[in-house]
Parts: sequence; C-alpha cells; structure tokens
Amino acid sequence: MLKFNFKILFFLSFPLISISQVVNGNFEIVKSNFLPSNWGMNFFQPVVINTETGEVTADQIQYTWCIPSMVYASFEGQSGQYAMEISNAFNTTQNHVITGEVSIFSDATQDMPGWNPGVALGQFDEVSILGFHYKFLPVGNDIAQAQIQVFDAESNEIGSTNIDISGTNTDFQYIQTPILYTSNATPALMYIKFIMAKDGTNPTFGSRLIIDNVVTNLAALTNNANNTNTDVTIFPTFVEDEIFVYGNGQLDYKIINLEGKVIKQNSVQNYSNNYCKIEVENINSGIYLLTVNCSNGQFSKKFIKK
Repeated sequence: MLKFNFKILFFLSFPLISISQVVNGNFEIVKSNFLPSNWGMNFFQPVVINTETGEVTADQIQYTWCIPSMVYASFEGQSGQYAMEISNAFNTTQNHVITGEVSIFSDATQDMPGWNPGVALGQFDEVSILGFHYKFLPVGNDIAQAQIQVFDAESNEIGSTNIDISGTNTDFQYIQTPILYTSNATPALMYIKFIMAKDGTNPTFGSRLIIDNVVTNLAALTNNANNTNTDVTIFPTFVEDEIFVYGNGQLDYKIINLEGKVIKQNSVQNYSNNYCKIEVENINSGIYLLTVNCSNGQFSKKFIKK
C-alpha cells in the first residue's frame, strides 16, 4: 500500500502577494471544481499493488458530501457568497477516519499545496494576528485548530500562534490571537493551516468546520464588509492626546488593541465644524485600530499612541 503524507520540507520563493487581506481569505474565488482558490490539502488515495499480477486496488473513501474532497467552497458565507468548509473523510477499507486539513498556497492553478505551502510576504505586509470567522459543527468532542507560522528569508521560523476551536457554534463567531514573534528578522513567508483534529485528539466523521474572512492584521478586518469611505478622515496617526475625526451626523467609534479587545467606544452626536475630538491620553502606548461609523459611511485606520 502506498500512502503519502507530505510535510513541509523546504520553501521556494514566491511572487510577492499583497495581503492587506490574506490571498482569497474571503473565499470568494471558487474554481470550477468547487474548490476555493489558493487553499487545499495534500491527500492521495491509498492504493495496494499486487506484485504478481500488477493489479492496483484503491481504498474506498467516504466523504461528508458528494464532492470527493475534504476542502471545498460553502454557500454559508459570513459575508459575500462563499466561505470555505473543511470536513473529515472515512476510509471504509481500513475502517478509520481521515483528518481533514487545509493550507494556503501561492499557485492558484493547483488544487493542493504539493511541496510548497505558504505565500510570500512583501516588505510592507503586516502580519501581527491570526483572525477569522468560523462555524464549528462537531459530531463528537472534536477540537480543531488554526495555525500560522511566519518565516524569514532563510526559512527560519520567527513567529507563530495556534487557536483551538471547540464546542458547537451554528452561528458565525469571530476569533483572533496575536502572533508571538521570537526574532526581529524581516518576515518573508507565511504559512496558515486549519486542521480538524489538533495533536492528541481524535477526529469524528461528519464533523464540519466553516471558515470565512481570514486576516493577519487589524486593518484587514474592515476590508471584508464594504466599510471604507474616503469621506471620513482621521488624523493624526501618531498620537499623543487627541485624535480628530472628520465626518457628519452621529459618530460611533471603537478603539481596538492588537489583541482585538475594544478598549474605548462611544457615540457622539454634537461636534463642531464636522470635527469630532477623541481623547486618548489615558490609553497605553502602542498600535491601535480606530473604527468609525457615521452618516458619511464607515472607516477604519491604524494609529500609534506615543
């Protein structure tokens, strides 16, 4: 029996990809075979070769849906038309569950990562968090996991984080966690993976995980919902005590830290000359995201508190 289980052995250089949002992180690019572009799983059906007759027989694999894949597009998008669904399969010949997983990769023409999962990072790409919307529909006590690894140009890992996914969530939940960096080297490659059973746990056939809007920085969160508008302006972006927002009507704002926590929010109705002043003198130094909603539209922008 021949069975292939590919691991990451090396990384090739990829063309630069702009990831203000992760490449096809909203899964709206769907191929004709109903697989999401740039996401897939290495899987080859186990076969047995009779050395005397040369006859080849393949294990029988049962999939969750009629699509012969453990990764496919879903119509249950949190936003837009599509999301990505991952499920387990069942090897009826050997009577065991095959764990579903998916990795991001750069070649949109392929259905699986092959030897080279991951995507290249440009000089100004920001990779500070791993965040996504998800539904999890386990049949048993499954624990799925999201993983991100960041590498430098020499293929050394310089940052990573994992997110465990458990419990039953029939409505979309949002989750994110900061990436823990161990080096100040320049990030050159990013590897994202979702797996239906974290190490040490057992997968159950029939469990489903639906993922949408994968991002790697706070600013990218706002790109998924049509919520930018050039008529709304904030300044400065390097702040000591105050931020000014130019807008109209009632203005609702939130200030979010790198861990995704809302540390300040308010609704302001009366402000002069269309300029709303937001006090930030009591906020700790660091990088934040300011999201604004007013009659002009919606807008988000990063700022640095000195």
